[in-house]
Amino acid sequence: MVLATAGPSALWYLTRATGAVALVLLTASVALGVANVGRLQSPRWPRFVVEGLHRNVSLLAIVVLAVHVVTTVLDPFASIRAVDAIVPFVSVYRPFWLGLGAFASDLLIAIAVTSMLRRRLGHRAWRVTHWLAYACWPVALLHAVGTGSDIKQLWMQALLALCVLAVLGAVWARAGVGWPARRRLRGVAVAASIAFVAAFVVWLPGGPLASDWSRRAGTPLVASASTSGATATSTSPVSAFSAAVTGSVSQRRGANGLVEVDLSLAVANPALGKVDVRIDGNAVTGGGVQMTASSVTAGTTASPVLYHGAITSLEGTQIAARVISADGHTLALGLVLRVDSAAGSASGTLQVAPA
Repeated sequence: MVLATAGPSALWYLTRATGAVALVLLTASVALGVANVGRLQSPRWPRFVVEGLHRNVSLLAIVVLAVHVVTTVLDPFASIRAVDAIVPFVSVYRPFWLGLGAFASDLLIAIAVTSMLRRRLGHRAWRVTHWLAYACWPVALLHAVGTGSDIKQLWMQALLALCVLAVLGAVWARAGVGWPARRRLRGVAVAASIAFVAAFVVWLPGGPLASDWSRRAGTPLVASASTSGATATSTSPVSAFSAAVTGSVSQRRGANGLVEVDLSLAVANPALGKVDVRIDGNAVTGGGVQMTASSVTAGTTASPVLYHGAITSLEGTQIAARVISADGHTLALGLVLRVDSAAGSASGTLQVAPA
C-alpha cells in the first residue's frame, strides 16, 4: 500500500544515468584491453585501431565518471560529501558500497595519471599500474550493485548481465589464445572468472535484491533527514530516542487524480507521542506511489501538531522526514514500517534526533 519512492530531482536522474554509462564504458575498456593484450587483430581491425579505441573509450569513461561524482556530491538526497567520493569507506551513506566506488575512482585516476607519464615511468612501472584496471572493474561492478537504486529494475539487471558476459568472453578469449605455453595460467583465469560470476549470482537474491537491502547496506534515515535544510536555532526540547510505533494507514484517490496515503501513528514515547504522515503522488504500475508532495506533523498526544515538515527521502516503507516547531527547533525523523494492507494497520520503529 505504501510502497513508494520520493520524487527524483534532475541530479538524481543524472547521477544514475552517468553511473550506468560509466560502468558500460569501463566494461568496454577492460574488454578491449584484454583483446589488445591478446594481440587480437584482423585485416579490417589492425592492432593500432584496437589500441586507439581502447584509449578513447577509457578517456570517455573517466569523463563520464567525473560527471557522476560531481552530480552525486551535488544531489542532496544522500548527503554525500566531496571527501566521500575520494576517500573510501568514510561516508555515512552506505559506507562500504560507496567506498568501493571511491576506491574504483582512485584506481582509474592512478591509471590515467601513469598513462600520461608513461615515458617517464618506463614501460614496466606503467604496465604494473595498468593492471589495476582489471581489479577496478569488479570493484566498480559491486559498487553499482550495492549502492545503485536501480538494481531491482529489469533494464539494470540486463545491463549488468551484458557487462559481465562481455568481460567474461574477453577473459576466455584471452585465455584461449593469449597464453599458448602457460596452460596452468589459462586454467586459473577461467576458474577465477567462473567462481566470481557464480558467487555474484548466488549473492544477489539475498543481497541487493532483498527487500531489506537498503537498511543492511547502511542507508541512514535520520542522517538523510537531519542534513536537509537549516539546522535548529537552539537546543531542542526533544532528545534523541528510538521507539516503537503503531497506527493506521489509508489510501484513496483524490479529486486531482493523485493517490493520497495517510499514516496516523502513535509513538511509545511521551516526548513525541504522535506522528502523522501524508503522501500524495502518482500511482505506479504494479502497486505503490511515486511521491510528488508530502506533509509530516508530530507532537505529544495532547498537542499533536507541535512540529510540521515534509519527507526528505522515501524508499518503500522507510521514511525520512524533517520537522520544525514554531520556535525553530528541528527534528530528524526516521520511520521503518511494516504495513498490513488488508487490515489497514502499520507498525514499526521511529528514530528521532535533534537536527
